[in-house]
Amino acid sequence: MSLSPSLARQIVEVLGSSGTPPPRGIQYFNVGNQSLLDALDEYYFSSYLQDGGAAFKLVIGDYGSGKSHFLYCLRDLAWSRGFAVVKVDLSPVETPYNDQRAVYAAVARNIIWHEEDEEASDEKGLTRFLEGTLQRMVGEPISLELLNHPIYRGIVDTLEATPIDSLAYKNAVLSYFDALIRDQEEWLESLSRWLMGAPTTPDDTKILRPLGVTGKITRPNAFRMLRSLAQIIRALSYSGLVLLFDEVDRMASIGGKAEKLATDNLREVIDRCRDELPGAMFVYAVPPQFINDIVPRYPALQQRVRAVGRFSRVNHFSPQISLEHLDLEENDLMLAIGEKLIPIYETAFDVKLDHKIQYANAAILANVARDVFLDVSHRRLFVKSFVTELARQHAMGEHLLTEEEATALIRGQVDELSAGETPPY
Repeated sequence: MSLSPSLARQIVEVLGSSGTPPPRGIQYFNVGNQSLLDALDEYYFSSYLQDGGAAFKLVIGDYGSGKSHFLYCLRDLAWSRGFAVVKVDLSPVETPYNDQRAVYAAVARNIIWHEEDEEASDEKGLTRFLEGTLQRMVGEPISLELLNHPIYRGIVDTLEATPIDSLAYKNAVLSYFDALIRDQEEWLESLSRWLMGAPTTPDDTKILRPLGVTGKITRPNAFRMLRSLAQIIRALSYSGLVLLFDEVDRMASIGGKAEKLATDNLREVIDRCRDELPGAMFVYAVPPQFINDIVPRYPALQQRVRAVGRFSRVNHFSPQISLEHLDLEENDLMLAIGEKLIPIYETAFDVKLDHKIQYANAAILANVARDVFLDVSHRRLFVKSFVTELARQHAMGEHLLTEEEATALIRGQVDELSAGETPPY
C-alpha cells in the first residue's frame, strides 16, 4: 500500500514536533531492527503463541533509543498475524503493579480496536473491541436481525462451548453482544463497568445477576479474569493476545516501599503471563537502569529477567531484547532513517527535494547529533532536527548545511529538551 499524503503529513508533524514515533505509519521509516522482528515472528508470532504458548520479553533501551518505536513495530507485526494488542503507556504517576486488579483494568482500558484502513484512527477499550469484533465477524451493521444470523449463532455456540475459567466472564461477554444487538442501554452500561473492571453499583448488580454475571473483578480474582479474557479472544478467532507495557521512566523514579511493591507485583505478572495466559506475550520496555540498578536488589525478579546473552535468532530464549545492538551501526542507522524521511516529507507537502543535498544534510546532522548529545537519545534528536531542517529548506531554498548551521540547529533542539519536553522515546 502506498503512503497517502494525509498519513505522510501526520508522520512529519509528529516527528518534527517531538521526535517521538507517530501511532500510524511506523513501517515507512523503520530501519535497523528487522532481524529482531523476524526472529520474534518466526519463533513466537507465527508458531509458539498461535499454538497456545505464552512468553515474556524485556525491551531494553536508553532514552531515545527507540523503545516506543519498537513496540509499535511489534504491535503491527502482531496485528499482521491476527493477534489482539494491548499497549499501556505508564508514567511516574501511573502504574498497575501495585494491585493485580489494576493490571486487568489497564489491559481492559488499553486493548486496541484496530481498523486496517491507514486513514482511520484506532480506538481503545474492551467494550469497543468487542463491538468491533462482532461487527467485523458478521459483516453487517448491528441490528435485531443479527439475533438469527448464522454467523452470530455460530459465535454464541463457540463461546458457550469454549472452556472459560470464569463463567461470569463468559456470561458478561455473551450478554454484552446480546445487549448490543437489542440496543439495551442499561445492560450495556452495567456490563461495560463490570468488564472494564470499574466500580459497579447496587443497581448494576440487579441487572447483572439475572444475566449470570455475579461477583466483581477484584485483586484476588483479577488474573483469573485476565486469563478468561485471553481465552475469549482466542475463541473469537484471534491468534492470541500481545501485551505491550511501555515503562518510560516509572521504575527509575519511584524508590522505597513503592518500588518493592511494584517489583514484587511485576514478578507475579511475569509468572502468571507465562503460565496462565494462552497465546499471550507480555512485553515490557524499560531503560538499562532498571536492569542494572533496580533488578539486582530483588533476587526473585532477577531470576526471571536475567539472561546469558541478548535476544537474537540464535538465542531466542533470552528475555532481553537490546536496542543498543541493531542491524546497522549508529551512523548508518541515522542515515537510513533520514533517507526514508525525505520521500515521506515530499509526499506530505507534494514537493520534490534534491535527494543528494538532503542526504548530505542528514549525514552532517547525524555526526553533529552524536558529538553534541552523546547518549543514545541522539537518535531522537537527529530525527527531530532533520525533519525541522527539511521544512526550513523547503520554505527558504535548499543548500548544503555548514557544520556551524548543523551545530546551531542541534543545540537548539537540545535546549528544547532541556526546557522540559517529554522524555525521549
